[in-house]
Amino acid sequence: MDKRIVVAFTGGLQSSVCLHWLYERRRARITAVVAELGQRSPTWELGESAVKIGAEGAHIEDCREEFCRDYAFRALRASAVYERSYLLSGALARPLIAAVLVRAAREENCECLALGACSRSNDLARFRKNVTSLAPELKIIGPDEIPPLSSRAKALRYAEEHGIVPQEGISPTLSFDTNLWGAAIALDPTLGTWESVPEQLFQLSCNPEDAPDEPELVSVEFERGTPVAVDGERLAPHTLVKRMNERAGRHGIGRAEVIEDRLAGAKSREIYEAPGATALMEAHSALEELTLDYETLQAKCEAARWYAEQVYSGGWFSPLRTALDAFMEATQQTVSGEVRLQLYRGRVGVVGRRSPHSLYDGDVCGEEDSATCEGTVREPITRRTSAFHRSRPDGRTRP
Repeated sequence: MDKRIVVAFTGGLQSSVCLHWLYERRRARITAVVAELGQRSPTWELGESAVKIGAEGAHIEDCREEFCRDYAFRALRASAVYERSYLLSGALARPLIAAVLVRAAREENCECLALGACSRSNDLARFRKNVTSLAPELKIIGPDEIPPLSSRAKALRYAEEHGIVPQEGISPTLSFDTNLWGAAIALDPTLGTWESVPEQLFQLSCNPEDAPDEPELVSVEFERGTPVAVDGERLAPHTLVKRMNERAGRHGIGRAEVIEDRLAGAKSREIYEAPGATALMEAHSALEELTLDYETLQAKCEAARWYAEQVYSGGWFSPLRTALDAFMEATQQTVSGEVRLQLYRGRVGVVGRRSPHSLYDGDVCGEEDSATCEGTVREPITRRTSAFHRSRPDGRTRP
């Protein structure tokens, strides 16, 4: 029998069954770990739920500021998007939760921790990789050692037999993963790819068809690639993200349906909501176009794909992600300024941008246009690298 086990607890079906089984069958002394990341359920309710089904106590940690500042905003500066659509809300949370688990395990003098993730799931692979990177000495109890977690059907049956009602409810079709950076809705694969997604599943955004008839303008200010103010008001990271979620969400922004390539090799149908993150990504991209030279911008686009794949696969603490982060931070030294966005019926439009480091030169562009339109011969204008007038390595000009 394990003396004490730290369990990652979300209030969902898998973590609830994991905690209860370890308490009932192994008679373990359990501490449930809950990380506050902006999820739908209050963390104190999750703590109470954990105690009701067998935990001795709950280790609850408010990680909202750390999550936005050190994880989400790093991904924003890196322009990290997996397979063109997923802004990595859940994948970014996993390394932080792993760090909280390790801290709790050391405080409780535990030698092992338990993960209630599904077998062969992305989350299980991410947690194993991140925990092992931080604390290779800790033993990890996974779903392969907990029989009811071998399939969702068995987990549902176990929950019903023992009166466990997880926060997500006993549902054979859905699971939700929500934090400040977005929400992920997993659909039962038997639903197929032809069926429409029920509107009531969306939690962070309204239906674009029901959005206000009038567009809304919002300005976002950045300092070295990091958003610091909305409409001139400086805000703490998690407050800024929450504000942008509210503003963009009421215009139906940030919905995506993806047939995603998972770590195990299979494809899955994933539904994502990220209203605030989507708007911030658009604003950040617009500012980079204005302040980064062509070669740096192209190199960053290539590196962004590698960065996103590292985050998705659980490699947050890998040497490669650390090296990529150093490159990303170097590119962001001039990405300061303000971007004005228009939010309207599911779309984000950039209607203005300015920066003290702008590479746009209206005089140069104007001279080129005049020379072309008037048919006059002028002295060649010295090529300069800007967001709108760039020279290629082969000497040709990119318009």
